[in-house]
Amino acid sequence: MNDSELRTICDYLKPKVFEENAKVVEVGQPLNAMLYIIAGSMQAYLPIRDAREAHPLTSFKTLKKGMFVGEQLLEWAAKTKTFDDQPISFKTVRCCKKVEAFALTVDDLKTLVLSRKIFLMKSKGDV
Repeated sequence: MNDSELRTICDYLKPKVFEENAKVVEVGQPLNAMLYIIAGSMQAYLPIRDAREAHPLTSFKTLKKGMFVGEQLLEWAAKTKTFDDQPISFKTVRCCKKVEAFALTVDDLKTLVLSRKIFLMKSKGDV
């Protein structure tokens, strides 16, 4: 991604506020937006599958200022041909504290790609 594309994406970012304990995304659900955290913190819970365990294990990761949630949407938007195959979340993310973030929605990504404002290197037929 070049600087021009990055600036274009920044024009589409929208401020979003999540209250403490709010669930941002749940494992198995479609990712609707990519978030860039500017204040507060979130906890990401990643289920770990182990056939030997009766109960699933969970890995935890704290997400803080300067970190992303849903960044895989950029790779998906660059590669998808139809936008019908929206990726799902492999983790559950919940706010530890009130969180302020900038959001880039799936619809905005679709608009940017289809208008050829980002990911200009390849046409959708070449991907």
